[in-house]
Amino acid sequence: MVYCGKPSKGCSSCRERKIRCDQKEPGCGQCEKRQQECPGYRNLVDLMFRDESAHVKRKATKTRARISGKPPTASNAPGAPEPPGLSGSAPSSSGTEPENPAPYPRTTNRATDARRKPALALAVITQPVSLIAITGRRQLAYVTTDDLVNYDFVFDIWRPASMLPSRQVDGVMASMTAVGLAGLADLTKCHQTMDWARRSYGTALRLTNDALRDPSEAVKDTTMLSILVLNTYEMLTGRSPQTVRAWQEHLNGASALAKMRGLAQFRSRAGVRMFIMLTHIALTSCIQRSLPMPPSLVELRNQLGMLSPPGDPNWRMSGPIYRVMQLRHDIKRGKLRQTEAIVDQLAKVDNEFVDIIADLPESWHYRLVNLSQSHPAVFDGFHCHVYPALGLAATWNGIRSLRMLVHETIIGELCKDLGEQPILSWPYEAKFQLAKSVDALEKLRDAILASVPQHFGVVNYNDAKPEDRGLPVTLVRARRPPVRVVPSPATSASSSPECPSADSPPRPGSFSGPTLHDPIQMEGVSNSAERFMILASASNTIVWPLYLLGVSSSGTHEVREYVIDRLQAILKEASLQQAGGVAQMVRNTQVSIPWSDLPWDQMPQLPTSPRVIV
Repeated sequence: MVYCGKPSKGCSSCRERKIRCDQKEPGCGQCEKRQQECPGYRNLVDLMFRDESAHVKRKATKTRARISGKPPTASNAPGAPEPPGLSGSAPSSSGTEPENPAPYPRTTNRATDARRKPALALAVITQPVSLIAITGRRQLAYVTTDDLVNYDFVFDIWRPASMLPSRQVDGVMASMTAVGLAGLADLTKCHQTMDWARRSYGTALRLTNDALRDPSEAVKDTTMLSILVLNTYEMLTGRSPQTVRAWQEHLNGASALAKMRGLAQFRSRAGVRMFIMLTHIALTSCIQRSLPMPPSLVELRNQLGMLSPPGDPNWRMSGPIYRVMQLRHDIKRGKLRQTEAIVDQLAKVDNEFVDIIADLPESWHYRLVNLSQSHPAVFDGFHCHVYPALGLAATWNGIRSLRMLVHETIIGELCKDLGEQPILSWPYEAKFQLAKSVDALEKLRDAILASVPQHFGVVNYNDAKPEDRGLPVTLVRARRPPVRVVPSPATSASSSPECPSADSPPRPGSFSGPTLHDPIQMEGVSNSAERFMILASASNTIVWPLYLLGVSSSGTHEVREYVIDRLQAILKEASLQQAGGVAQMVRNTQVSIPWSDLPWDQMPQLPTSPRVIV
């Protein structure tokens, strides 16, 4: 990353003509006067990064030639201009707290500070803090953060104030600094740095509360941004019930603020991104508290959906997701009591997901791949799914995870209703639904397992060529060398799920898989807040699907060992501490499966159907 002067904000037409662009929306006035369509404006954040590979290569060639006494080639002549690099001293801070504490330690070189801070602030919040430790060592081949919780739009709505000592500190800068210092403290294990993070957090809270008291300031984009970044700080630093409460209170405030902002917040790209981020975080909170989505957010989401292209899968998916949340709430409150009605409603929601998947455009589809040699990062060694983008893989796995919880809940309701009756003596409809849900769980499990290798860089979408001559599978060579973190499945044999012995008939009373009512199995657990925050703050998008596989009733001993191995790999390669915590949660979870020894030939047989995409 190099500094090449302040880039022009104008449209390409005005830049080519070298005239001032008034940057009006939706098009500039100069293009309007010429009666031509304005090409739009650049994203200045993208201009902060450029490929310096060729420049570095030229420098290395010149250095090598100078050492060997050979003149440089024409292409590497010293007359070629070199873009200046960034320079400056490392940040330093005094050991005592200043009278008017700034939200971050001051740098000793103020001349370069004004150029460096925007880039540093952006790096702090677009990169998960657990990954800061490995940035200088190597690049990860798999996704490291959720696209829904990504602050790449920040400079669209906010710019840091002057870096002089008399600068006016704002809530966004203070909250971002708190997140960055918290990540640095986690990396260096420095208590003083964590103290700075807490002071910045306190400053951000005060400034944000001041903004909320002013009606004109409260509805600004910067106020919403401050609250969302504070939410990120709480997710990353807290594991206690008090932190969970603070996180939920700020989320409630953000939801109320979104209602105040109304449709006006959708006029800008940043406003839309912040609202989508808010709904994503609200969904996480509602899962933890067994609540439906706030009606105000659902209504705003529907209004935003009307502005999107018809049939957009992203918006179609939100409907059944919110219905699942409402169903769970109705069951908990006793509005839905009869097992038959509960199972029927859950099955209808699952069918909605199936219909949406069937209508997905070709650009969303994954490709089937077989490796030419076995790889330990692949569950069965060979079989993989590859997606056009890892964000799409996360979306697919999100749907699969929710569908798994739906079917686990159906099974749980059947087991609860039929008590201690042997499964073979259940009514035909109940046995058929059990067989259907178990079959769906196994297919969803296998699909998630097949998606994991791409997150670890084993395969790439470009490796898999489009289907040729009707062949559905492409044979490719693995990109990464085989590495196993957990040496052998036998090392964790004690963590395998306990199943009834073959001597006793399978009984439903021992079912203990995750359900919509308790997806992370917090009931009766003393450290429930810690379990929730570990899962909620994990920035790697494959962590939650792996956890669900590890505790699902469809998870075999081999699946659990594979899940633990992959979570440990994320911990080792990305220094993502939450992955290690989730691996321990999987180890400590015992899942009893009453149908493990069930004679399936005596159960209702499901109709054979063409291959269904899951």
